[in-house]
Amino acid sequence: MFTARIVVHPTTDLRGTLLQCDFSGHRFLFGRVAEGTQRALLSRGSKLSRARQIFMTGQTSFVDQMGGLPGLLLSAADQGLQQLGIYGDKNIAWAVATLRHAVFRDSIDIAVRHAAEDIVNDFMTVVPVELDNQEDRSVSPDDGKALDEYITSVLNAMFPLTKNSGNNFDEIAYAAKRFSKDQLIRAPDVRRDKGSSMSYIIQPHTVRGKFNGRKADEFGIPKDNTRNSIISGNSYTLPDGRVVTTDMLVDPDQYIKRLIYLDIPTLRHFEDAKKKNWLADVPTSAEHKMGMRTNVDSLDRLPGTRHVGVVSVIVHQLGPEVHPFSPEYTEFMKQFGPDCEHIIGHPDYIPDSISHTRSAQLNAALRLVSPENFNQLHTAGANSQIPKKYLPLTPPSTVTRLTQPSNSPSPEPPVDNQEFRAIPLVTGIEYRVKGSTVESTASEFAQDALTNYAALANMQEELLSDIMVRAPDLAERIKVSQDKYYKRQERHVARRGRYASGSTIEVSSSSSSSDNESEGIAVSEDKKAFGNVSIIAVGTGSAVPAVFRNVIGTIVRLPFYEPPNYKRRYWKDAPYITKSILLDCGESTVGNLARMFGPGPDGVDQKLREVKLAFISHMHGDHHFGLLTFVKARQEAFTRYRIQRLSEANLSDTPMDDNTLYLVAPQMAVGWLEEWEQIYPGLLDGVRFIDARFFLREQESPIYTPQFASVFSDLSQSLNIATIRVVKAVHCLDSYSGSIEFHNGFKLSYSGDTRPNENFVDIGKNTSLLIHEATMDDPLLADAISKRHSTVSEALGVARHMNARNLFLTHFSQRYPVSPRFFAASAGERLSGMRGLREDRHGMFLLRNMSSVFQDDAENWNRSLKLTLAYDGMMIKLKDMHKQGAWTDVLRFVFRNLLTEPEEESDELFPSQKPIKGPTPPKARGGAPWDKNAWKKRKRGSPGFVDTAEQGDADDRSAVAGNTL
Repeated sequence: MFTARIVVHPTTDLRGTLLQCDFSGHRFLFGRVAEGTQRALLSRGSKLSRARQIFMTGQTSFVDQMGGLPGLLLSAADQGLQQLGIYGDKNIAWAVATLRHAVFRDSIDIAVRHAAEDIVNDFMTVVPVELDNQEDRSVSPDDGKALDEYITSVLNAMFPLTKNSGNNFDEIAYAAKRFSKDQLIRAPDVRRDKGSSMSYIIQPHTVRGKFNGRKADEFGIPKDNTRNSIISGNSYTLPDGRVVTTDMLVDPDQYIKRLIYLDIPTLRHFEDAKKKNWLADVPTSAEHKMGMRTNVDSLDRLPGTRHVGVVSVIVHQLGPEVHPFSPEYTEFMKQFGPDCEHIIGHPDYIPDSISHTRSAQLNAALRLVSPENFNQLHTAGANSQIPKKYLPLTPPSTVTRLTQPSNSPSPEPPVDNQEFRAIPLVTGIEYRVKGSTVESTASEFAQDALTNYAALANMQEELLSDIMVRAPDLAERIKVSQDKYYKRQERHVARRGRYASGSTIEVSSSSSSSDNESEGIAVSEDKKAFGNVSIIAVGTGSAVPAVFRNVIGTIVRLPFYEPPNYKRRYWKDAPYITKSILLDCGESTVGNLARMFGPGPDGVDQKLREVKLAFISHMHGDHHFGLLTFVKARQEAFTRYRIQRLSEANLSDTPMDDNTLYLVAPQMAVGWLEEWEQIYPGLLDGVRFIDARFFLREQESPIYTPQFASVFSDLSQSLNIATIRVVKAVHCLDSYSGSIEFHNGFKLSYSGDTRPNENFVDIGKNTSLLIHEATMDDPLLADAISKRHSTVSEALGVARHMNARNLFLTHFSQRYPVSPRFFAASAGERLSGMRGLREDRHGMFLLRNMSSVFQDDAENWNRSLKLTLAYDGMMIKLKDMHKQGAWTDVLRFVFRNLLTEPEEESDELFPSQKPIKGPTPPKARGGAPWDKNAWKKRKRGSPGFVDTAEQGDADDRSAVAGNTL
């Protein structure tokens, strides 16, 4: 059984194409493993534990080719996969070696190879075709050999398959021990031939004909080695003189037509593709053992081969400049005959349909509940349709013959004289080959998929209809809420019209009387104006992307008044401009922003240009694997913005002309970007780096250089920052929590990943907004301690000790995929449940002063606290953070009745660390005994602590000022 299917196609939030070939439970992947691929595979039930080889196509690129590979490799290892082969161009080994600071496992052997010759396995022969392969003349043979040896040593250290030490939590510290200083710090040089593009010919092995035992019995052939001799090609003479030959007892071998994956990014690569012999003979397995290889650059037949290859399907991954229906390209496609089906992957012919459909369903429900906090996801149809003359003439039959006897090499007769057949590349195209036939669902799925992009509104209407039938009262509340929202939108549109016409008065002198105030956040004196600060939760999950939650990424948007000389020329919808801070940047951060806000200068480009400061808390992959794509996408957004302004003949400077990005991160982050700057020249143009250690307390800071001080001075002026303070997080080596205070008194604190930390409490005192991880619920405290994360109640306790006014909880375990079960209790109930817990050896601060939480002012603080639970795609202003409590009933209904949660995924990359079952955790290593009475309150039936089954039917448990979520 052989199955080939398209499991990923290029969209706004997932830029790659992936072809999955399955042979008897063994899986082979062809294409580009772009950011978001792992999440898409998970939602489609594709298990990485079955993967055997990955064939990377295209040119060496992190953004377009392999941004999703780091997470995929870690997940594959943690799903039990022990061996994996990765093939690509000459730089593939270098590209994987650049991930050494965060990607390594003892439990898997990953072989990374340049696909220089045929790859033969038990099921197929894969012929690599390197388009526009330019010889590297800048590197001498000796230097090239030394480079290869160095990269090999790094890869061997990344994936040694020793199984001795297992998966180590503190990956950064482990890396320091695993690699030599030279291996960890030194950036390996990339080869100079970066322009070649990899494509592949996939030739499944011939299916051997079956031996007809019944017929052998009729001839009276003895059941011994005689039959094996006949199968081997020898003849046998019967007693009556008749001669029995092999073809009389053995069915003809079945030759399976080949597949081709073409990756042609530019016209230059297309010119080379036209010169290749894609129908070249492919040697059999036995012939490979004799040293024969496929030669696609020659039309000469190889000795010993039996027939010229016949192609059934070609996947065309084409760059924008390679038009598939130009005269030159159609002539190229005609050579494969009318029976070859062409899957066209050109940007003009691919619909921008939703890649993560389950997540989109959740977004539709959340938008139904709170439309002001969730945008309609951006989707679009294909720009162009495939010309009708190339579409299949009739609906495809259920079974199409794609195999032929090995003694009949010629293609099948043409169908209705059609030159070739073409369909758009979309997820779900599938071919199932069994014996000599194949079941094809390609065209049918393609026709359906073209309408998928319009289904979001219908999905939302269906949800509302179900609610109206099952819960009329809730439906009425939703209707009232939406009516208010749309009326506000009408007023907003009218207000923008007045700004555009110039009828609105300018900003009052009281709000922009001095240069200092004009560049500060909103208003320097009126603290109520802090409410205009907003948060975008780009991703809210932990460890690995999941069906409903992507990995972490948060943007805090700060309103700044316009300097007087700009007069709202570019910002007509408000009297201020916005500058933003990015807090961590997991995989697919850019893709999710594009899906939320759409393309163009007023969409994702604007959100990218707004970001002036990026803070990376530590170098775990779920916090930084999206950074390279973010930096590059932001540069491209500024380029498009400047081109647009030039086309409008508007050359005056604006505050948004400055493309400077201040990057505060561990040193390894900028080192990783510097390595990839060899592929992307100018990647770090405009990026000004400050080592996070610079902001440690003076007595702890190992570095305080004039260079960093100068950069910080410019950063302070750009964002009106008074101070930035950083402390070491209780998580892994080189991990940090930070607090930023602005001149107008606004204060932002971000925990990153950490156990509760009193040093963080000290620098975050009286913070205006605390963004804190809440990875696990309280019953999993032992897990939180071992993995150095915080529980929900611990995050609340940190906020209490900080006297935080707004608390935004994020970075949830992926074991809570949709409905966070732990938010049935109020903040007060959570904190009371923490009494009796004591300090543990893993953290400096386990709420050991909990008595202070229950002082007389605790209830006052609890009433004033604005608490919000993060969902992917949420946008919320500080002044609205108290409103989430009103969602509770509707969300319960939607989650319980309308959304089917998938099988829960492990929250971390280490499945060997199982969650603690039951309400009473074990004694913490090195700590005092637990207060069992405190944990008894968590048993079923205790007020404020309800399990999944109870949550939907629970009475209203709102306890304090709408803080019940």
